[in-house]
Amino acid sequence: MKTGLANIRYLHIARGLAALLVVFFHSKFVFWVGGTVYSKEIGLHSIGDYILFSADMLSSCGKECVIVFFILSAFVIRHSFSSHHYKWGDFYKIRLIRIYWPFLFSLVLSILTLVICVNYINPDIYTSSFRQYNSRLSDAYNGLSPAQVIKTVFFIENGEYAGFNYAYWSLGHELIFYLLFPVYSKLGRYANWFVAAGLVILFALTGWTVFYYQAFFVAGLILYDYFNNFSGTPVIKNKILYQVILAGFFVLVNLTNRMISEKFSDVVTLLFSFFIFDYILYFVKGKNTLLMKLGDISYSLYLNHLPVLLFTYSLITLYTGQLVYYSRIPYYTGVCVAVLVTIPLYLLTEKPSIAYLKKLRK
Repeated sequence: MKTGLANIRYLHIARGLAALLVVFFHSKFVFWVGGTVYSKEIGLHSIGDYILFSADMLSSCGKECVIVFFILSAFVIRHSFSSHHYKWGDFYKIRLIRIYWPFLFSLVLSILTLVICVNYINPDIYTSSFRQYNSRLSDAYNGLSPAQVIKTVFFIENGEYAGFNYAYWSLGHELIFYLLFPVYSKLGRYANWFVAAGLVILFALTGWTVFYYQAFFVAGLILYDYFNNFSGTPVIKNKILYQVILAGFFVLVNLTNRMISEKFSDVVTLLFSFFIFDYILYFVKGKNTLLMKLGDISYSLYLNHLPVLLFTYSLITLYTGQLVYYSRIPYYTGVCVAVLVTIPLYLLTEKPSIAYLKKLRK
């Protein structure tokens, strides 16, 4: 039976778009006054205003995009492990190199950026605490210490992460998944994935965050087995209809987060991920060069966008004398700069580690 896994490389597109949405989400947090303040003090007076404001709100699904990362990471790792038949020692060595070298570079970059921006570019961003971003930045700078750096290296969340790179929160959950992956694999082989998922969801219901997010990794493993063993055709045959449904799901993810609850939004995100994977695996063809390139740099973009945004913020605030903006131009600028700066950072750090891993696999 033909499956969609022949096109698995195109799932890179989902990773790239999710990373870009995370950057939009964080750039708004750094630069913008926020939707509530903007709508009250500036107001919406035309169709154009409503369209732009809707786009602002639809790029507010930062955490949900990270959940897509979790699901996709498990999906791809399951495929890689099944294809190469790694020994467990080799698996952990590969994951350590793949994750840690770019991360350590990012950590050094984040710490240097924080120190330089606060001490040499614009101290006002540190001394002002009238908004959450600046207040947290102040806490991160005051809490910077060797102990905090060590905790960050091991993804131990205790206050702000060293370097004020709060995107690191997800890496700890990723590391736990790697450690538990042998257990998940055996449960899937000797019991079934629904038993494994049931156990993790049961742990999640205890309220422990560490187990809650593991449910999404297990979901990724289940999705892989579904597409590998059972799926031969897309769930929805009409491409245009599928695109409309995906757009509706994307809006629903954002609305449920704001209007119902984060947990409900997470469940919708899980369903959304299934349909995204199904659509990409069966309908996406051709080179899609730009979107694939965005997927290539997605991990570096995720790791490094916050220090780049901080550096950009310190320069713009120094030039304008403002610490927060009603205009969208600063946060759009932040997104563009983050993507552009990530390209050389990817070439410097992540690409060499990928090349080294390819040699190890031979």
